This record gives sequence, C-alpha cells and structure tokens, in this order.
Amino acid sequence: MKTLGGRRIKSALLAGISWFGHFRKSIDKLNVFPVPDGDTGKNMHHAFQAAQKEIESVPGNSASEVAWAAARGALMGGRGCSGMILSGFFAGFAEGVGDRKILSAHDLALAFQVGCLRARERIDHPVEGTILSVGEAAARSALVEAKKTRNLVDVVVSAWKAAEEALQNTPKQLRILKENRVVDAGGMGLVYFLEGMVRFNFRQPLTADAAQPLMPAVPAFVGAQPQVASLFTFCLEFIIHAEQTSRQELRDFLQPWGEEIMLAAAEHGFYKVHMHVKEPETVLKRLAALGSITWQKIDDMKKQHRHAFYPGEV
Repeated sequence: MKTLGGRRIKSALLAGISWFGHFRKSIDKLNVFPVPDGDTGKNMHHAFQAAQKEIESVPGNSASEVAWAAARGALMGGRGCSGMILSGFFAGFAEGVGDRKILSAHDLALAFQVGCLRARERIDHPVEGTILSVGEAAARSALVEAKKTRNLVDVVVSAWKAAEEALQNTPKQLRILKENRVVDAGGMGLVYFLEGMVRFNFRQPLTADAAQPLMPAVPAFVGAQPQVASLFTFCLEFIIHAEQTSRQELRDFLQPWGEEIMLAAAEHGFYKVHMHVKEPETVLKRLAALGSITWQKIDDMKKQHRHAFYPGEV
C-alpha cells in the first residue's frame, strides 16, 4: 500500500482505539508513575473515546480532516498526564499531516515525528522511560523504514515493533518502574494502540476474545505498594478562556502553584491545563484574574491511590 486516504486512516485509528480499550483496566494496574493513582488507562481511554467520536463524524476521504478531528477530540477528552500527552501526539500528528488529503510512507513517518515533538512540549520536565520514549522509538523506526520502502503497512509495523522494544526497556530508564517490576503504563497503552492498527492492516480480529490471551498479569509489587509521595496531592484540570494571556504567561503564572503542569492552547484564547496542586480552589480563584474557567475537574490522588491498590479498605 503506497498511499493512505482518509477513510483508511479513519479505520486504522478506530481499530487502534478499539484494541486499546480491551486493555485499559490492565494498564491502570501498572500505573506507578508519575503518581500511583491507577488511572492511566482510564485517562487515555477518555482521550481515545473523544477522538473516536470526532473521527467518526468526518464525512469525506481527506487524511487532513481525519487527523485534525482526532486532535480536537483528544484535546478536549484527554484527562490526567497520560491523556494530555496523548492529545499532544494527536495534535502533532495532525500538524505533520497538514492539509494533505493522502499520505505517502514518508508523510506518515513525518507526522509521527511531529506528534512526538508536540507531546514532549506538553511537559515542563520530560522523563525518559515513559510514553514519550516509547512514542519516539516508534517514530524513529517509522522514519528509517520509510526511507527503505514506500509500503505504508511496513512503516506502521516497524513503528509498533520498535514501540514494543522500547516499552520493555522502560524499567532500565526509570527507577520506580524497575523497583516495582512493571513497564510504563502509558507506554503500554501506546503499544496496544499501534498493535490495533497493525491487526487492522492484516485483517486480524479485534474482539475481546482475541485480546484475552494477551492480557498482562497483575504486577506483583515488591514490598510496600507505591505511595503518593508528593505534597501536591490534587490533580486539577481546567479549561480557561484568557484571550489576553499568552501560553508562556499562563505557564509562568501557574508555576508557583503546582507541578506536572501541562498546557495546551486551543482556538480563540482557550487553554486546557493539567497540574498537581495542594489547594485547587485557591488556584482556581487566582485564575479569575486572567480569564473565565469554562470547565474544571479535581481529583484527590491519595483517594485514587487507595482505591487502586487497597480497594477493600475504601
């Protein structure tokens, strides 16, 4: 296959989303970084489901229209660190596609590259051994393959295999993963998404029955369960309309109030923000000086941790 139109991209993306969905609860059980709150699979699922809704609404056969629809959905639906990073991948992928109606192997590999770049930009202090490392390994391999072949299926397969290999390497890159004998949860989610696209191209089943034998085992954590060590124990997410404020100004404003700050600019002065804070209500009140909050969500990560690792005590 030498060219890729919108309808096939749509089908491949939906296949990846469907295949990921079978594993999201298993992915939650691997979630120990950056906070062991057991919701990586759920947060990625929110982004994927919103992307799916937008993708399915695209009537034509334009690669550009499908890619930008997925980006819009993932941005608005993404939750938590993993959802925000995933929305960055989709946004960069759409940017890489640009206004192209069909893609070549090189176009696809380029879109993967830009997706990784934008995902990394979402994070103040990127860490290796995470979904970023897995995605970037996939993108590098896709680019190498695209220089050797015009076959788009080979490019996708190469990306998936490289992602799998990078996933297995994450415990060597990130100490907390090695200590708890797990791979990165977000990285695993990305691998399943890519695997779903590969299965679609080879007409392999995407059903729950096909996924069941591949379910990862629940990790046997070493010693005590991982704890929420940070003082910033609330996950705050919001959308703010602040037309007179630049992205950097908003980031600088938020910096003293928390950590794990991720910020995505949408159209017409809207920003979507994720951050971990001590006092979410105080932060929201301070933000009134910049603009109006149109949506917000607050999660107590200590409660999420207890629910994820000590469900009998909740």
